Amino acid sequence: MKKNTKKSVTKTKTTQPAVLRVVSPITPEETSLENLPVRPRDNRLPAPGSIITKTYRGKTIEVKVLENGFEYEGKVFKSISRVAMTIVRRSISGYVFFGLTK
Repeated sequence: MKKNTKKSVTKTKTTQPAVLRVVSPITPEETSLENLPVRPRDNRLPAPGSIITKTYRGKTIEVKVLENGFEYEGKVFKSISRVAMTIVRRSISGYVFFGLTK
């Protein structure tokens, strides 16, 4: 008697790039970023004050780009990858997740 074995088929989902909205520049009163170091900006990132919008699993995600970090759900993160890892709960590149690669 022969067993029927099914081979698992890996389905790859294509991610849609994030939508970028530019809003008014941020003011110093909006964030408490005194403790974050100033680093050179990556040219893949939008200007500070912009909002990156992405739909993930039916939920709209909005991330505000700050001068020294990123704001998501009222929390400030020092990297876009930390925001992405918080959303998907595993290691992932923030640039890939939000479609910010060139």
